[in-house]
Amino acid sequence: MAEKATVEFIVRDFITSKLAAYEEHLRSKVEDAVRAFPGARADFEIHEQYRNMKEVLDLHPQVSEYAMEAIGRAGMVAQKSSARGGTDGSRLSFMGLPCPNIFTGEMAFHGKQEYVSVQDMQKAVETCVHLAGIWEERS
Repeated sequence: MAEKATVEFIVRDFITSKLAAYEEHLRSKVEDAVRAFPGARADFEIHEQYRNMKEVLDLHPQVSEYAMEAIGRAGMVAQKSSARGGTDGSRLSFMGLPCPNIFTGEMAFHGKQEYVSVQDMQKAVETCVHLAGIWEERS
């Protein structure tokens, strides 16, 4: 019989307002488990890990628009997608510096086969140079 068990979850969604319902669902499951095993006890803690930077970026649409333009000036077609991870962009956005994720050219994220080519890194640098120029032009 186990004396102690630890269960950890990362609760995530693109829509922040849904998180409370997920957390309450988990809390109710913990309470069900404690009731099912007399003498058992449980601690339930919630720690915010990161937030959806879209909340900040929606307030500053020009930041993403400039990034899209910079990608175009670098001769590429921008492909928008949702990013939910705990990125530097998320942390910086909530510290007051809106930061969309653009790209650095990497492929096969966080796996054994992750790589980046020199050509893709050059395009990422070119995009950053164009992005700085767009901010200078519009400031």
